[in-house]
Amino acid sequence: MTKEAFFQLTDKVKDGTASDAELKLYDQYFNYFQVLERWDEETMGVEEVRGQLLYTSIDRAISAPVPVRKLSIGWKKLVTVAAAILLLAGSAVLFFYHQKQSAEQTIFSSNGASGRTNDLIQLPDGSTVILSAGSQLRYGSSFEGKAVREVFLTGKAFFDVKHLSNQPFIVRTGKVNTQVLGTAFDVDSRNEQVTVTVIRGKVVVKKEGKTLGTLTPNRQVVYNIAADQATLHDTDAEKAVAWREQDLVFKDITFDNAAILLQDRFDVKVIIGDKRLGQQHFTTTLFENQSLEDFLTLICDFNNAVYQYDKITKHVTIKPKN
Repeated sequence: MTKEAFFQLTDKVKDGTASDAELKLYDQYFNYFQVLERWDEETMGVEEVRGQLLYTSIDRAISAPVPVRKLSIGWKKLVTVAAAILLLAGSAVLFFYHQKQSAEQTIFSSNGASGRTNDLIQLPDGSTVILSAGSQLRYGSSFEGKAVREVFLTGKAFFDVKHLSNQPFIVRTGKVNTQVLGTAFDVDSRNEQVTVTVIRGKVVVKKEGKTLGTLTPNRQVVYNIAADQATLHDTDAEKAVAWREQDLVFKDITFDNAAILLQDRFDVKVIIGDKRLGQQHFTTTLFENQSLEDFLTLICDFNNAVYQYDKITKHVTIKPKN
């Protein structure tokens, strides 16, 4: 939809002449606007003028007399019209208020699933997180311009962090902080203790400035909150994080980041043969016992791509369909 078409639709919603189909389209447009991280210029118009366009539309709606419609249209439709206008006003207010603070917006990822279903989340810096069932993760919509990349975890998660030498990554679990530059590790903050296990790289775990442990692969620190005591252990890290092999929901993940996880899970090398395809997002579920070929077929069919799998070299190549 062009910006001109959208504001024509806005006028129809305002004066009460929008059809059910147009009201549905209006709601869909703003739902899209609410969840989009970047302004889609092709769909929504030039970003620089979006604020003025929204302001002008709302100003017209506020200054114009509110039309009275016959009750024969039904109270549900009237509520829908009112909600749509309020949504427009609210979105404009949020735009003006947060235009210079977009980097401060907070994203909440909550895995409310029960049992053995995990969520795969892609962070703004390209790092990935496997969030265990019943856990929550909070983080900023952007890490740009920040001294550190920080996330706040309640529950259990596995982190595969992109290496950025000038911007440490910190997982905050209450008073315990886990800091890395780029590595793979597991954090479990359930059951009145915080357990950090390292798969690869190096991790420093601190509480209020005091170092509880500096961990390398197959090392683990367990901090007992009630006793205010930390213990260090050797461990089989792969067994400790075996839970990540359960059903996994890919949530708006790029092919590039999905490839990293598939390499780790199936012990293969994944090559994305097209840059644009590598940045393409998709959402689906990888089941615990699902084969690599089944999953590759699913995501390639959905994204208009094809794959080749050499079982001898264990190389997978994914590219767009010709």
